Amino acid sequence: MSKIKYIYPTFLLLFFSFYTFAQKESLHKKINQDMYGNFSEAFEKLNYSLFASIHSNDMIRISGGNGGEIKSVKKYLEGYQKRWSDPNRKASPIDFRLFERVTSDSLVSDRGIYRVTYKNDKGETKFSYGQFHVLLRMENGSWKILTDYDSNELNTINKQSYDTAFPLSDYKKYWKHRD
Repeated sequence: MSKIKYIYPTFLLLFFSFYTFAQKESLHKKINQDMYGNFSEAFEKLNYSLFASIHSNDMIRISGGNGGEIKSVKKYLEGYQKRWSDPNRKASPIDFRLFERVTSDSLVSDRGIYRVTYKNDKGETKFSYGQFHVLLRMENGSWKILTDYDSNELNTINKQSYDTAFPLSDYKKYWKHRD
């Protein structure tokens, strides 16, 4: 009887630990797919509809650095619609890495580095880097961009900055939380 007395609480502790881990894992996978998976796919396929779908109707876009500018979601998305409708436009894959994520029940703040890959006129592969800060809000079951700020920090964001940030799958390193 005394063994059962200890097995049951141990079982419950293990069950709730695995359950909590699965919930956290699920949260981060959903954020990463809704935001970064769809964002990357839209860039890869020049898919304006997908790109527009990840932005809240209330979104504000801020471009920092030299040419600081604030745009409404409508103005921001119009630029992509025009750019991506050019039949000569080539896809430019984009990748993301994070150095901070702060979460609540309905909001997520992510800060990180992105890298855009493109080919120049000579066919050489080139990279462009920037630092970003997005605020995401849960809307109708999906995480949507509410605020999007980015800057190349006067061209100081580079491969080293990108490599220093963490892969999206490594949320335990960039997620700021309290246990």
